[in-house]
Amino acid sequence: MTAWLRPRLRNRAGRLGNVRLNNVVAACCGALLMVLLLAWQAAMSAGPSQPAMPRTTISPPTVPATPLENCGGNDAQLVVATGDDVSTGSVRREVIEEWNDRLKPPADPRSKLLELSGSTDVRRAQMAALAQAGSCAYDILVLDVAWVTEFARHGYIQPIDLDDRDNRFLTGPLEAGQIDGEQYGVPFAADAPLEFRRLDRRSGGYLLQLDDNEMGTVNFLETIELGGGKVLDGDDRTAIVLGHARDDVWRALTSPTRTLSGTEESAVVLRESLQMDEDASVVAFKESEAGGQPVAYMRNWPIAFHQLASDPRMRDSGRKLRFDVHAPAAHGGVLGGSVLAVSRHIKPAKLAPAMRLINRLTSPEVQATLFACGGYSPVLSEVYERYEGGGGPSCRRQDGSDITNPSLDELSRLATETKESIERARPRPKSPYYAQFSELFRRCARGVWENKVSRETFFASAGALEGALNGRVQDDRPLCGKDGM
Repeated sequence: MTAWLRPRLRNRAGRLGNVRLNNVVAACCGALLMVLLLAWQAAMSAGPSQPAMPRTTISPPTVPATPLENCGGNDAQLVVATGDDVSTGSVRREVIEEWNDRLKPPADPRSKLLELSGSTDVRRAQMAALAQAGSCAYDILVLDVAWVTEFARHGYIQPIDLDDRDNRFLTGPLEAGQIDGEQYGVPFAADAPLEFRRLDRRSGGYLLQLDDNEMGTVNFLETIELGGGKVLDGDDRTAIVLGHARDDVWRALTSPTRTLSGTEESAVVLRESLQMDEDASVVAFKESEAGGQPVAYMRNWPIAFHQLASDPRMRDSGRKLRFDVHAPAAHGGVLGGSVLAVSRHIKPAKLAPAMRLINRLTSPEVQATLFACGGYSPVLSEVYERYEGGGGPSCRRQDGSDITNPSLDELSRLATETKESIERARPRPKSPYYAQFSELFRRCARGVWENKVSRETFFASAGALEGALNGRVQDDRPLCGKDGM
């Protein structure tokens, strides 16, 4: 085990005594029922007004100290729970296979990459439900940075001693895994917004991702803060300042245009953005059309670069890209990405193998491979420096050609713009109840865009948003529902 990654085990034995397997099953079913209930409540939020109900406080769930023999899991496998591999060539799976076949110590269990739901919100619910039930079905979690606080403070994951005195990791991704002064997640993939521009079409609309999911929350936050308004403040970004400088906030949220990064020009933001997620907007950008409207610009994550560059339609006859990328010119982008976290319920014999795998996945070699072949943005300063200096590996297809993969020059450009965006990006609130805030804020912002929520109602949500970050459920609907504009 390397010196910079050492696990710390916390002795929580005896917390609930001997819990039998049927208790685990009951707890898991209860947690899943709660997930379905929350989803039903979210779906009902757009419906008719409901009778006023008192606000309630959410208590952290009790995590049972399940006996190891009853917690499930497979001793012969080290399970890495993650979302869909959205890279152009399933490169994460290839990295795991290389570890299993050539690099892992013989005594270590084989690692298994378990892909859960592609939806960030659903994946979080799946991981949390099993953790709350005391299950050790997952050993390592590839956790979205937005959910680290929830999983740390609720006891789903355990601290890791991470020695980064050499400043290997980028500051933002490193701090995203730090909760209450301890490191709970090792940076794995970084993310920050990029602006994509068609080079063969200078006139056209701008696409955001404003669908009713976490990407909608991210894009609405960016729309306000990149536009000169402010929603969040404080070291942990948990102070709601929505009511300050209301004119700036409202102007940014309702502006029909977006100023192009680094220019004085602007483009119309297409209303079709309300039905767009990351994948749908990439398709529309490729086709240069959405809902019959021409598309020339798009906000998306860096991984969209590879998804576009791998499509022959996005290259001209000389194999030059038909698009370019730019980092936002101002602060206000939202930091995304993921960390590698260790389940609190991992069996002791798996802990050292888990740390060895994490060490490999965050090595310069793997980080460069994930970037060049899959489009996952690195978390290591060293990798960016190599590409910015004209070095670093490019990715070649198995048949020896690199026609559909980014060239070294293209990767250098992508690395430069991505790093700049990451350094400017701001994290989402470090609250264990971020999910409640996200759902409420998105409902209010979407209501404004759908002409269903007035200015007065939108700014009246500030108190409810603050309450959501502190674990108070806002049940007196229809706040930010249909208020009869």
